[in-house]
Amino acid sequence: MSVSPTAVEVLKRDRAIVAFGLAGVTTLSWTYLIYLHWGMRHMDVGMEMIIMPAMQHWTAWDLVLVFLMWAVMMVAMMVPAVSPVILLFAEINRRRNEQPGTLAPTGQFLLGYLTVWTGFSLLVTLAQWGLLTVALISPMMESTSKVLGADCCSLQVSFSSAA
Repeated sequence: MSVSPTAVEVLKRDRAIVAFGLAGVTTLSWTYLIYLHWGMRHMDVGMEMIIMPAMQHWTAWDLVLVFLMWAVMMVAMMVPAVSPVILLFAEINRRRNEQPGTLAPTGQFLLGYLTVWTGFSLLVTLAQWGLLTVALISPMMESTSKVLGADCCSLQVSFSSAA
């Protein structure tokens, strides 16, 4: 004779599955970003890595790699920030339906959230490409324009006092 789990046990199990899933996605994202960082710090080896975009004159593949970098970076930063809301969503959904199957709706909720941030990543990738193309930023994402960079030391502002 099997004993059905209590509501508390189901909640703990669902929360654990969702929490481990969120931690796994975050860990994979940060691992990829650390690997990219290593490649940037070791340019002699890093430039030969297939996951490193070209520094100038992007091809379509470079555009994809930069988009991937932005999208993964958004996942790495935004999933931990939204994790409490996702866990709360899973709990509310389970209680509302009074059944343990909360993983699919919770996954859809997370997917919708990440879709919005992926769209933002696409916009940022296109902005980076555009700024690099017109030489307003360097290949290392440093501003080459005093106006765009708002370099306060280069702006000469004089104040005169009226006596």
